[in-house]
Amino acid sequence: MSTQVLAPESFQAVTFCLVDGQKNEDYAVPIEQVREIRAVESITNIPKTKSYVKGIMNLRGLIIPIIDVKERLGIASEGQTNSTKQRILVIDVNGSQTGLLVDEVDQVMRIQTKDLDSAPQTVLESHNYIKGIAKINQKLVVLLDVVKLLQDSTSDISSVMEEGQ
Repeated sequence: MSTQVLAPESFQAVTFCLVDGQKNEDYAVPIEQVREIRAVESITNIPKTKSYVKGIMNLRGLIIPIIDVKERLGIASEGQTNSTKQRILVIDVNGSQTGLLVDEVDQVMRIQTKDLDSAPQTVLESHNYIKGIAKINQKLVVLLDVVKLLQDSTSDISSVMEEGQ
């Protein structure tokens, strides 16, 4: 008797907006990777880091790096972002926590696997960071691959932190 592991029909994700000029772009990350959602507090800058590394913050005694998702994905910051709506998604990947700075957290949403398409790899420079694109209520929500996004980002932070020691 063989046992088949079926892919789940749906999954939950935390959706958030990144403001691109005058329009909001919708993104999501799987909820199981999100530890908490925080208001933006004191972020300490670290010299000699990439522009998308906003710095570090103290999270209950744990020092975590803060990554600006918009800059990491190469989205221009032409429009004025409402900083009172900005949030930090504390992400846990392989036991390591990182803060993702986003313009606005929207909601927790159940996404049907059938509504998820793969990203068009030929035209997107950042396709490595995209798990898929969901079509929900006539809008597109980009599902980010947080593991790949953070693998590249945290290696930049680690090298700078090691230079300082």
